[in-house]
Amino acid sequence: MNSYRYRVTVEKLSDAKGEPVHGQTLSFYAANHDDILVIVERLQTKLRLDAGTAASLGLGLKLFSEVTLMRRKDPMFAQIRPALSEFIEQLKQLPEAS
Repeated sequence: MNSYRYRVTVEKLSDAKGEPVHGQTLSFYAANHDDILVIVERLQTKLRLDAGTAASLGLGLKLFSEVTLMRRKDPMFAQIRPALSEFIEQLKQLPEAS
């Protein structure tokens, strides 16, 4: 299957008390059958989300859904796939915000 490849990096900026944190990052590579950047743009437009919220939703949803697709025979992921598929279809059906 052809896939887009991404490097995802998360950098912790502060702890739960708001104190600055330096040097704590998580970085990994991920593949996805969809262009995540285009999906984030669509979510921002369709749901009228700010850029950070659209990025969080789009990235989280696409990374999670790709894992459920790859692990579709695993009972834990098989259980969530119908609801996840329905949710994604509902997002796709939303009209563009005007």
